[in-house]
Amino acid sequence: MRRIGGAQIRNIGTLGGNIANGSPIGDMPPLLIAAGASLVLQKGVAERVIPLEDYFVDYGRQDLRPGEFIHSIIVPKIGPDQHYFAYKISKRPQSDISALCMAMSFDLKDGVCANVRIAYGGMAATPKRAANAEAALENQPWSEQNARKAMLALGKDFTPISDMRASKSYRLQVAQNLILKAWLESKAEEPIHVLEADI
Repeated sequence: MRRIGGAQIRNIGTLGGNIANGSPIGDMPPLLIAAGASLVLQKGVAERVIPLEDYFVDYGRQDLRPGEFIHSIIVPKIGPDQHYFAYKISKRPQSDISALCMAMSFDLKDGVCANVRIAYGGMAATPKRAANAEAALENQPWSEQNARKAMLALGKDFTPISDMRASKSYRLQVAQNLILKAWLESKAEEPIHVLEADI
């Protein structure tokens, strides 16, 4: 989160604003989707709660009815067996739009993954979960072999585009490598810090 904007932006911006603009490369939506967050939407006294991932309908379209606003964001507490990883890839460490973001969450009991949630920004028209990559890990041992299976499955989840921030092939390769990075970090005593700004 320290990499979102700069100090001035973080002091004046809001979490709700980062979600409400509906950007496919917003930094917080993938992180919150992987965490299982929900939105409370309100119009007058009426409220409804939706999973954050369902808020993003299509490019430039959100599930926000006329007169509604984002009242609050519900983020579940991290459980005792839950592992959570989040990465931002950009050309500068701060004050830069992401080429892509990735967040991954899963419960790990007896070495087996459950409740796997992997979300990306910058890989599709909306922030989106990687269903095939998740399925490759669900109820499977958290191993390098299975992490690499999830990496390969990303090719079925996304067909990224090229733009001024990154090429489509770069995006897919980095998206895959971030799953491996999460596996490596989970096996290391300290997080592995890579100069992600150098693309």
